[in-house]
Amino acid sequence: MKLNENFLIHQTDNGEILIPVGEETKRFHGVIKLNSTGSEIVHLLENNDLSLEDILNHFYEEYPDNKEEVKEGVTSFINKLREINAVI
Repeated sequence: MKLNENFLIHQTDNGEILIPVGEETKRFHGVIKLNSTGSEIVHLLENNDLSLEDILNHFYEEYPDNKEEVKEGVTSFINKLREINAVI
């Protein structure tokens, strides 16, 4: 999966947000405020075609003692991105 090219990562004074552009503005009316983990995930997907397993392995390296918590959080966020068509 990759970040849909019709979603942009935008830096604000309060952190990063994910915003729809083009045709996606007809389907999704809003922005996604990204925490540090969400930001890292969308940056990984911005230029890479990765599987959920690839993303999980990336975070497992950073947090080897919290694999179940990592899996739950990352999977939940990816599912939200899928719901709004932010990943393809």
